[in-house]
Amino acid sequence: MLYWTNKEYRIVKITRTGVPLAFPLKSIHRIIKQPHIPYRSFRFWAIVLYICSIQIYYLSAQNTIVDRKTKQIPADFFKDETNEFTIDDILEDPSNFTPLSEIPIDDLNATYWIRLDFIDALDTLKKEFNWTLRTAYYSEAQLFYNKNGAILDKPFGKFNSPKPRTSFRYNNGVNFSIDNLIDNRYLFVKVNSFLFTREMTFEYLSNKANRFFTNYYTPEDLKEISFHQVFLGACVTFFFTFLIIFFKVQKMEFLFYSLYVMFLGIYLGGAYISITFTDTMFGFWTILISQVFINLFYVLFAIYFLNTKVNYPKLHVLLISVVPILIAIIAADSIAFIIEDYMIKHWILTFQRFLMTMVGVFSMMYLLLKAKDHLTHFIVVGSFCYMLGALGLLFFHSRYYMTIGASIEILLFSLGLAYKIKKEYESKLNLQAQLSLKEIIALRSQINPHFIFNSLSSIQHLIIQNDKMSALNYLSKFSKLTRNVLESSHLTTVTLDEEIDVIKSYLELESLRFDNSFQYTIDVAENLDVENVNIPLMLVQPFVENALIHGLIGKKNGEKKLHIRFYNEGEHCVIEVEDNGIGRLSIKNKNYNQKSRGMEITQKRLQMLNHSAHNKSSIEIIDKYDDHGQPSGTKVILKIHNP
Repeated sequence: MLYWTNKEYRIVKITRTGVPLAFPLKSIHRIIKQPHIPYRSFRFWAIVLYICSIQIYYLSAQNTIVDRKTKQIPADFFKDETNEFTIDDILEDPSNFTPLSEIPIDDLNATYWIRLDFIDALDTLKKEFNWTLRTAYYSEAQLFYNKNGAILDKPFGKFNSPKPRTSFRYNNGVNFSIDNLIDNRYLFVKVNSFLFTREMTFEYLSNKANRFFTNYYTPEDLKEISFHQVFLGACVTFFFTFLIIFFKVQKMEFLFYSLYVMFLGIYLGGAYISITFTDTMFGFWTILISQVFINLFYVLFAIYFLNTKVNYPKLHVLLISVVPILIAIIAADSIAFIIEDYMIKHWILTFQRFLMTMVGVFSMMYLLLKAKDHLTHFIVVGSFCYMLGALGLLFFHSRYYMTIGASIEILLFSLGLAYKIKKEYESKLNLQAQLSLKEIIALRSQINPHFIFNSLSSIQHLIIQNDKMSALNYLSKFSKLTRNVLESSHLTTVTLDEEIDVIKSYLELESLRFDNSFQYTIDVAENLDVENVNIPLMLVQPFVENALIHGLIGKKNGEKKLHIRFYNEGEHCVIEVEDNGIGRLSIKNKNYNQKSRGMEITQKRLQMLNHSAHNKSSIEIIDKYDDHGQPSGTKVILKIHNP
């Protein structure tokens, strides 16, 4: 790390405890402190400083590794299955001890006594007064030593150490001196382990050198710690992300997946959450039991993610039956932990691993044979990667493999959830489109009777007026128009020229009905390709009818004109229906409360055409006024998106 003050520049190596070790670089300092140093020169020397800092850092790291060098102590052990032996019993009968085997701890409920023989190390121990005994992690341990002829003990295990450790990777060790040796050659260690321990070596080094275990990290240490903490941080991020999504969408697979990721992070990265947390019995139990919660929420996630009840009924029966078994395992493990029977706890967790391995293998094979969609591929491939990682942990005793496998699985499951959201969204859009189509057809079927009723009313009016010729002419045109509409009844859209023909036929009918009392024009822009523009069937007719019946017919004086225009405007086909009638305000003032059913239905049809906020179809109604502020008609502008 490089920092500078007004007086000096330093390369600083920050130790794990936060104490900086400064390395003055006076010659470089003299160059950089010049007040007029060019930018390029400064950049050059900054690079030099950075390279120097890296070299110093790795040199320091190498020194740390050298200073961690320990000396191994010959040891033998005695297994106390009754847990009743005391140090006096051990000293009275030393013949019980046998040489350490590779894995002497085969019973988690037993007590193990270790005898350390320093007979060949006495000359070394005389060189310094204070030494540190370093061992593997033991759950509870005690060192028995001599002090002024009396045998005393001091705790140093994971859960009974008087002083909390300061390193994620290493324990503090336990202090001793040559004067503490029993019979001038032995130290005794009493060990209780809640997990099978593969490493049973005992080593020692000076107290000064021991600080390189407790206060420093090597690059290899940082690599392992950062790797697992990054994984833990990613799990926390995924947990909160999918938990928020669950509250948003209310789908159980997101809840179970978030919990699955959380316990996966605790199990694989829990040792790097907090030293205070992991060195407690509750933290120890939480990390171990997390593997059962992982499998529980994995099964529940798979059930909802694949919808096994519908898609895979046989697999659903298996997975549902596994859920109460896993819950029972959690309860049994908790009881074993409370009564401190760690062998039962071990066999419970071993059974759980065997059970889930069998269930996982069977489920993957079943899904490969019965796969109905791509969702199964995410589950199968992700589970296979996780299983490979678990095998790597089993055979190579490294969490790297399992963490990498779990990372790939998390990524695949997340992609699977995203894919499922996409498919459900597309399915929802398709369903909405089908529903909209049916609703449009239903609404259009209401327009046709509405139009027919008005037309028959007009024919009735002509018959009452005894205008037989007009009635026959009207009936002929009406039958032609009705035939055109019925022939198009199976269509949701028609071309613009077909819609214009319908409007022309309708206006001819209404012109006959009202004795040619109004004039109308239909203008179509030359650049508008009416044969390639599609619009909903009889979309314009209700507006034309409304302008005619409610705007023009009620007008007492002056000409009655109706103008209909069709033209292009960008990606929209614009249709204008304009009249110079009495206007909507006059109708309101006359308490004309008759509701235009056709207008209402047409507005709903336009709303259903809008599937997005961009380039949507719209309708605008403009009230016209003359120079005196009196209503002088209405203008309707329809914009139909038609790229």
